[in-house]
Amino acid sequence: MATHCDVVCPFCGLGCDDLTVEEDAGRLAVRSTDCPVARERFGHTPPAEPPRVGGRPASFDDAVRAAAEILWTSRAPLVAGLGTDVAGVRAALALAERVGAVVDHERSEGLYRNLAVFQRSGWIATTFAELRNRCDLLLVVGPDPAALHPRFYERWVVPPPALQAPALREVVFLCGEPLETTRAALGEVPFTVIPGDATQIGAVAAALSTALTDPTGAAPGIAGLAERLRAAHYAVVAWAAAGFPGAHADLAVERLVRLVQDVNRQTRCAGLPLAGYDNVVGANQVCTWQLGVPLRTSLAGGAPRHDPHRFAWERFQHAADAVLWISAFRPEMPAFATGKAVVALAQPGTAFAAEPAVVIPVGTPGIDHAAHVFRGDSIVALRTGHLIDRGLPDVAAVLSAITAALPQEASC
Repeated sequence: MATHCDVVCPFCGLGCDDLTVEEDAGRLAVRSTDCPVARERFGHTPPAEPPRVGGRPASFDDAVRAAAEILWTSRAPLVAGLGTDVAGVRAALALAERVGAVVDHERSEGLYRNLAVFQRSGWIATTFAELRNRCDLLLVVGPDPAALHPRFYERWVVPPPALQAPALREVVFLCGEPLETTRAALGEVPFTVIPGDATQIGAVAAALSTALTDPTGAAPGIAGLAERLRAAHYAVVAWAAAGFPGAHADLAVERLVRLVQDVNRQTRCAGLPLAGYDNVVGANQVCTWQLGVPLRTSLAGGAPRHDPHRFAWERFQHAADAVLWISAFRPEMPAFATGKAVVALAQPGTAFAAEPAVVIPVGTPGIDHAAHVFRGDSIVALRTGHLIDRGLPDVAAVLSAITAALPQEASC
């Protein structure tokens, strides 16, 4: 048995780097926290499996050649999932450029509820460290982010500031109830709950903006919250847009961004949009610096074309005739239409609704190999460790092999 200390967790985007993980005969168990995400993801380490082509075991080279053939002959390929580390995303983009594919991350819907607003109007955003070190009033809007990021309060709200004398901090929950685990995690940090309909977040945020300058007619809870925001030295408005109900959640995010701007006219305030599952922030960062545009981009036609509506993977999959799906963080994969050629780079033990044309098992970043993943606040790229060796290739190596197996382009 071996014990690994100060392990970085790459899964939910918080970037927790304090885990203690025990290894016994290739099995891992998290001992330092009850975080359900960490315990589940580190605990999933089944033995390596051979690649499969047409449902039959195949050699790695044969699987690579079959995948290359499918992608090269496709007229509308989709490279999606993108659940991999920075190196894996870079290799995915290189392959997508060769075959003219659309690229998107499985978790981009929650990300784009924020990015749509950022693209339209910009925002004033903060980081986890700023939250911990400077915030005296945290306003959490909508469903409790701890449902998606279990250690959010434990890691970034409860600890005292590291750079200055501790200050009194309070938390207000608006249009959402704190989970029982959140109440326990907050301990002695005072918190208030202001009930509201989560489908009306935009309207509530607008009313709160109005109450900042004219509390007349505002509900008592809203008027009191406006006064607390005005009196704060550094307020932070946090939300997890992936948990917002409704088809137009980006409009609720836009109202929250405007609320932050309105508070800033009277005191200091910043927004904290929470995202980051399966390195979706890292995938978007890599896509932006490699292509000049974010996710949901087509690389067909010789130049990147970004369209966040048309090239969302769930929409474009219906037009695609071949799909390369990458899921190195979770043993899960969506179902695709019958007859569509699917190449899956997935964890061992992944359950498929229908057997893909090609399956190549891959290792998990932070478990089977060292990797870089981005924290959810887009600021820090963390280096994860290498805990066990199951003989599984990393995504970047597999994608590089597929790219090398494509026919050589004719020289001029």
